[in-house]
Amino acid sequence: MASAGLIKRVHGAALPISPGTLPFQGRYKIAADVKVKLARLAAQLVLRDQVVIIDGGTSNLELARQLPTDLRATIVTNSPLIATATTEHQYLEVILLGGVFDKRSQMTLGARVLDQLHSMNADLCFIGVHGMHEDFGLTTAGYDEVAVKSAMMEAAAEVAAIVTPDKFGTAAAHKIGPLSLVDTVVTEDSVKSRTWIESRKLKALYS
Repeated sequence: MASAGLIKRVHGAALPISPGTLPFQGRYKIAADVKVKLARLAAQLVLRDQVVIIDGGTSNLELARQLPTDLRATIVTNSPLIATATTEHQYLEVILLGGVFDKRSQMTLGARVLDQLHSMNADLCFIGVHGMHEDFGLTTAGYDEVAVKSAMMEAAAEVAAIVTPDKFGTAAAHKIGPLSLVDTVVTEDSVKSRTWIESRKLKALYS
């Protein structure tokens, strides 16, 4: 199974690999209906006049599409796709973080992105994660993504993550930090989700 890319070996143990390690276009089709449902729920967390950081990723792209068209707020993102998804939202101010464009993740990364984030104070951050694991915490597939995601969370008063159930108990190559960095997990309501979330004493919104 390891040779097929389904698991990876960590200190002799078999660790399930997150589906989020696929390139952007491959991830976009995974659990597409679930992502729409979760994005609609997550959009309710965004309040009028807030400054909201939205990290790149397929679930967060759907979140941008589900924001009310009459919402008045400031959106900060490192995703050109998320920025353009808000074209019809005439009351949104959108700040697109400039940096090196990573084609695989469809995000801007690097020192310039970090400099901009370090000068910001946001109300809420939607962070993108590729895996949530009890031992390895929040993980992502890209090495350069770690610093940007960490800076996004540090810049925000609250952190939320839209997580499809297939990411629970999985891990990608690079650790962002402990599960406790996320204040609210937005996920699908199922026995698996509730068991995993509640056993780790995390706060969640269930669709």
